[in-house]
Amino acid sequence: MAGWEEARRAWKEQKRAWKDQRREERRENRPEERGEERRGPVFGWRVWLLPLFFWPLALDVVIELFRGNPARLAGGVLGLVLAWMAAARMARGQRGDLKAGAVLFGVAAGLAAGLAAKVFPPFAVALGFGAYFGVRLLTADLARHEPPPEPAPSPAAPPANDPLAGPRAQLSRVLAAAPHLPHAALLIEAAGAMQGVIDDLALRPARLSEARRFLAVQVDGLARIVERLEAGATPPETLPPLLAELAAAARRLRAQLREAESEALDIQVKVLSDRLRQEGL
Repeated sequence: MAGWEEARRAWKEQKRAWKDQRREERRENRPEERGEERRGPVFGWRVWLLPLFFWPLALDVVIELFRGNPARLAGGVLGLVLAWMAAARMARGQRGDLKAGAVLFGVAAGLAAGLAAKVFPPFAVALGFGAYFGVRLLTADLARHEPPPEPAPSPAAPPANDPLAGPRAQLSRVLAAAPHLPHAALLIEAAGAMQGVIDDLALRPARLSEARRFLAVQVDGLARIVERLEAGATPPETLPPLLAELAAAARRLRAQLREAESEALDIQVKVLSDRLRQEGL
């Protein structure tokens, strides 16, 4: 008998030690013990009990079904549906859900007061705002559970050795300033044609040397013209023909670049065909 008592006592001690160990592990794994804030859905009693303030509408809906009053019936149904939608939205715990849920509660209260209770419209609107601010105050401390805003992605900076970065910046400035300057249509047309050349050069870096004069003279010249116009200079009569010529020159250069690529492709095809014939394939 004594051996059996000793065995039972030892088993109880072992069981107690095992429970203490499990309790300590659970305590260490709690987010608050690790200095972390809880993330994810917020299923608090305040969130899910908020729609219960609209419980009289459930009785009113049944009554209005028998009375045949569509306005009161619509007000009751909308109030109940929007209230539960608001609670479900707030329970998600995502950023902005608490405010959106409070807005839905305010709309539900206003519609229920105006349609179901036939309250004077300005008073119904006031009740809706009161419900909104009340919900915001009641759930203010839950905002700390919302995830922080995601940082906006920083725009990718152009490569430091990009030879087209300067001309791109000049044309962007021209296109931004052109709508407010004299001869805006011609300025935009010239800048757009030059932008097309730069886009082609970005796809064909090997042709960049053929367009260095274009980049150094025409793009820079157009940017200087815009600077003078922004400073208040009076455009001479020769400016419109010059802008038209700049646009035409850019289109010609673009056509030349494409023609050079086509000729290079024809040569490559011819060389490959001759090589295949020489190999007897």
